[in-house]
Amino acid sequence: MALIQIEGAEKRYGDTVALDGVSLRVGAGECVALVGESGSGKTTLLRTINRLTALDRGEVVVRGESVEALDPVALRRSIGYVQQDGGLIPHWTCLANAALVPTLLGLPDAELRGRRALGAAGLEAAVFAERYPRELSGGQRQRVAIARAMAAEPDILLMDEPFGALDAITRHEAREAFIALRTSARVTAVLVTHDLGEALRVATRIAVMRAGRIVMEAPPEEMAGKATGYAAELLARSGLSA
Repeated sequence: MALIQIEGAEKRYGDTVALDGVSLRVGAGECVALVGESGSGKTTLLRTINRLTALDRGEVVVRGESVEALDPVALRRSIGYVQQDGGLIPHWTCLANAALVPTLLGLPDAELRGRRALGAAGLEAAVFAERYPRELSGGQRQRVAIARAMAAEPDILLMDEPFGALDAITRHEAREAFIALRTSARVTAVLVTHDLGEALRVATRIAVMRAGRIVMEAPPEEMAGKATGYAAELLARSGLSA
């Protein structure tokens, strides 16, 4: 059974079709990248998993239960979530930010979990715990955001363009830190990105989206051989060939 199962997802914003009958299954341990241009439905689909977006039609099942039957707050606290801008609380230290979810869950070792998560994200707690987001580089802030998402040891991690605002070198470093962390924690991840090259590097499966639909799914190693039409265009734009 898939850890995440989306069936027939439909969502409109007025006359705009954001999701047009999308179905997707994510197995335990996978890292699925949702790839496509702005407006393709990637973020909308991602946000249905933790009920930040409600569907007009269709169903999202997480861990064998429909998300509509679950308490949304409890669901969101059980799933790691990294926004594009990190979403850190600016007047809290890195440690306080990292320990947020374990604290909300009432875990007695919340601070220890925060320290461990910072270290796992490549930020030594002894150096960074008492710093504030304004004292960090963009890449370091994004690592704190990843640490916060992972501190309660969720089995699912959602990431919405987590590296999109970073420069090339910082983006590479943050991306490699994510790969190492995801592998060691064995977390199931769904990642939104407009960068197909990035998806090829971090994902175990890629779902290409266009106009609210998934037009192609394949493991990274099969993309070049199977891509046609729009997916082939994305490969070409990324400097790759189909």
